Amino acid sequence: MRIEGRCHCGNLGFALETAHTWETIGPRECDCSFCRAHASRCVSDPAGRAEIRAADPERLVRYRFGLGTADFLLCGSCGVYLGAYAEEEGQGLSTLNLRATPHHDRPGASVSYGPEAASERRARRRGRWTPTDLRVGAPAVRPEAGPGEGRDGEGAERAETEAEMETETETETETETGAGEGRG
Repeated sequence: MRIEGRCHCGNLGFALETAHTWETIGPRECDCSFCRAHASRCVSDPAGRAEIRAADPERLVRYRFGLGTADFLLCGSCGVYLGAYAEEEGQGLSTLNLRATPHHDRPGASVSYGPEAASERRARRRGRWTPTDLRVGAPAVRPEAGPGEGRDGEGAERAETEAEMETETETETETETGAGEGRG
């Protein structure tokens, strides 16, 4: 299965390849104050592979709190929390937020990692998080169907309509201001 997600403005995106199904991947809802504030519901697969991309490095916010053992990745423009990323023993690892995907309402199990020591937390991540490539300065992973939609074609018609509307708006602006005027 392939799960793709991105932030609202499209600066950050991810793709997760996993052999799991929705019945076996097991989304988790952490009870820490950060995850509760962002209503996060994350997934990972240590046997899978993920890629996280940030088109504009200046808009990638890496937030650390608590034990400071992972970067919580947020978009500096639209504020969406994409997932958490850590490097352990030279390997990038992540857990990715389903709230940034079309599958945002899949149920998750409540989990609590508060009592863990830093060494226990790192060990858990090495055993449970997804091996991940973080590509900063690369175009964000963009679902083919359109912003925030899955690859199953869901939302493709809406994406085409939105593109047509943007083109119409640009044409109206050129007509109102004169060709080429009013642009940067």
